[in-house]
Amino acid sequence: MSADDGIQLNLSGGPEVDAEIVHFQSDGLRLRGVLVTPRERAGAVPALVASHGWSGAVNFRVLPLAGRLAQRGYAVLAIDHRGFGDSEGARLRCDPAEQVRDVSAAATYLAGRPEIDGSALGVMGASFGGAIAVAAAAADERLKACLSLVPLADGRRWLEELHGADLPALLARLERDDAERARNGSGGDDAEGARTGAGERVPLSVLMPLPPSPALDAEAAFIRSVYPEGYPLENARLALDFSPESLAPAIAPRALCLITPVDDTVISADHSRAVYARAGEPKELHLPPEGGHGGPMGPLVDTTAEIAGAFLDKHLRLSGGAS
Repeated sequence: MSADDGIQLNLSGGPEVDAEIVHFQSDGLRLRGVLVTPRERAGAVPALVASHGWSGAVNFRVLPLAGRLAQRGYAVLAIDHRGFGDSEGARLRCDPAEQVRDVSAAATYLAGRPEIDGSALGVMGASFGGAIAVAAAAADERLKACLSLVPLADGRRWLEELHGADLPALLARLERDDAERARNGSGGDDAEGARTGAGERVPLSVLMPLPPSPALDAEAAFIRSVYPEGYPLENARLALDFSPESLAPAIAPRALCLITPVDDTVISADHSRAVYARAGEPKELHLPPEGGHGGPMGPLVDTTAEIAGAFLDKHLRLSGGAS
């Protein structure tokens, strides 16, 4: 596929893979995804749904890893959650419960594809998407394996860590936004306005203030180019009560693998440790000494693919209809 198709796998050699843009329905909305599959297949292949992070940038976060897993014999459907990318829905609104339903809808779509082994489905995600992967695996028993990269364990704790002493100001701003959306949400002329109200829109940096660094600054510039309209401030409200660590016990006896560099300054490795502590067996926790938040999907993506491939070979490829 060309860059014009919005598909950037960044592969350098290895087995050939195919990528196509597909569409499926979730709660009556038409969602877009990129399905990456191994070109050479002996039969139906195991598959994963991939969830993007809070920024909603599929290419930046999950497609390079998806391509490498396809080279190892797995299909990966990287989805634009509702409201992100080219998917329908309230623009850039990130509701964890809705995104979990998007993952389940994507799994249903995959199970209907002839080249996919519908008895060997899993889920993966990075950053906020890693947390969605945990929640989706807890909610949908069809998902036999969960690969969660740099996830948050608890939304309130994460926002406290990000905002520090400025958190009370954010909470006050959220209360004002709640009131504004309540006033505006009852009489909107368009579907999005009626559903979510005319709340405040802000740059991602307002929701997620980050320390300056070349890598994070480059990502921020990329995100601004993709979503110049800004994000609903409401997304912080929706994150406050999202606690994947409390959901993690429901994944067992299905398998969970967590990968977070120890030097992650965006979502600390303590979040992965917390999810791991609450999860049942089988489970794995990998803590590379360095790489930062973007490492597992960027500079460390080949190492991530090796860890993920070994995990999936054990817990997904061999699941073959086992419950």
